[in-house]
Amino acid sequence: MVKTLLLSLLLLSGSVLADQATKQQKIDELITVMNMDAMVDSMYGQVEGMMKNMSAQMGVKPSEQAIFDKYYADMTNVLKTEMSWKKMQPMMVNVYDKHFSEQEIADMLAFYKTETGQKILKKMPVVMQESMQMSQSLVQDAMPKIQDIAGKLSEELKASRQQEN
Repeated sequence: MVKTLLLSLLLLSGSVLADQATKQQKIDELITVMNMDAMVDSMYGQVEGMMKNMSAQMGVKPSEQAIFDKYYADMTNVLKTEMSWKKMQPMMVNVYDKHFSEQEIADMLAFYKTETGQKILKKMPVVMQESMQMSQSLVQDAMPKIQDIAGKLSEELKASRQQEN
């Protein structure tokens, strides 16, 4: 009886490990098909664009450009080191493993191997960049109203606290 139970547990645990290995292989293949390492590289390009905008927003003068460029290079190096694909890849595997079943991974893999799936993957970085720019524009438009509300909140809290004392 005990031997049968132990044998069953061993077989079951071996099956679970094999299933997990199969899922991991599918996740690795999905990451490859999705060309996620290239997406990370395109993210650096987006950050580069934001940094150039930051230069304009800070009003960097031509005589100050060398100073800005030095710090820009330092920030870029930090990003490429701290947010490298080598560091992100195991985390991405864990995220996909946590949120998607093996069947869902297989379905995504099948889709992204299609012509339409590949087109989506190629266009998605641009779509995301344009979406972020649109969102930033909307936030900038809303910022004066938000700051006004925050100022009123601060004043009201200050008045309330003075009444308590």
